[in-house]
Amino acid sequence: MIFPSLRSRWFFLEICWVNFDMKKIYQQIIGFLVKNAKLRAEEKEINFNEEKFIKKHEALLPIIFFYVLIWILNFIAPGILVMELYLIILLVLIIRGLNHYFGWIKILKKD
Repeated sequence: MIFPSLRSRWFFLEICWVNFDMKKIYQQIIGFLVKNAKLRAEEKEINFNEEKFIKKHEALLPIIFFYVLIWILNFIAPGILVMELYLIILLVLIIRGLNHYFGWIKILKKD
């Protein structure tokens, strides 16, 4: 027989394992932000453009996740990421976000 405290721990681990799909977590975060922004816009009686809001957050969230990852890496192993690599990754994420938001470069599929 498994004790209730152990059962709840295993249940928590199962939930974490099932929800560890990054795209799913990413979409859940964006969905939460959209719901929250809609409620705030309704309270203030402002027009809310959902597509623009989603595009903005799809451009910004990878940069925020990168900063969180860097903070965790520096806590675990300080100095593991050299400054040049850090700046290159950050620059690539910024350019990717700007391109995603403004749509400068579009990849077309050939038939």
